[in-house]
Amino acid sequence: MLTVEHLTAVADSYRLANVDALYAAIGEGNVGAQGVVQRLVETAGGLEATVDEGSEDMRIAAPRRRSTRKNDAGVVVEGLPDMWVKLAKCCTPLPGDAIMGFVTRENGVSVHRRDCTNAANLLSQPERIVQVEWAATGGVGYLVAIQVEALDRTGLLSELTKALSDQGISITSALVSTTKDRLAKVRLTFECSDPQYLDHVINQMRRISGVYDVYRVRQGG
Repeated sequence: MLTVEHLTAVADSYRLANVDALYAAIGEGNVGAQGVVQRLVETAGGLEATVDEGSEDMRIAAPRRRSTRKNDAGVVVEGLPDMWVKLAKCCTPLPGDAIMGFVTRENGVSVHRRDCTNAANLLSQPERIVQVEWAATGGVGYLVAIQVEALDRTGLLSELTKALSDQGISITSALVSTTKDRLAKVRLTFECSDPQYLDHVINQMRRISGVYDVYRVRQGG
């Protein structure tokens, strides 16, 4: 029969703190109910061992539907196929970047660039580090931030946003700062489904009058 010890062992296999965290992860859709059931069966010693007439049922609730699927991040987690995966906003990794996975307490695996400013802190907890790799998935939208440094002039932001719009890119945020010597720094954030296309976007932006440089922002801040 299934016991709390079996559930605890399954929670440990997902690197969750306890059984309550396992239930929370299932309810939030961070781990798949089917995968949990399979691990429970394996932990208990097979399907027959989980059945005990007259024993109390231990039910695993189906997860609530999410608007985003776990594999929408385009990342595979070694040994944890049912784990929810999200790309860290602090370093916005893209396919081709060297990455690592960090098991959070309640929100699945957070994927960071290996040169992320938070990497040292994360690596200080090696028991929560998991191996991850980019999946061969097309059409996934990845959050990208680019920095434009240009001469501060009227209409600059309008031309920058139009250049992206003309390429079918919708900006999710824009931050602008200027210096006393008329240097404008514009940070534009948007989704890009093809990392190689980002180079084309950057080259197009560099052609705008008054633009000194355009580059991808690899760290938050």
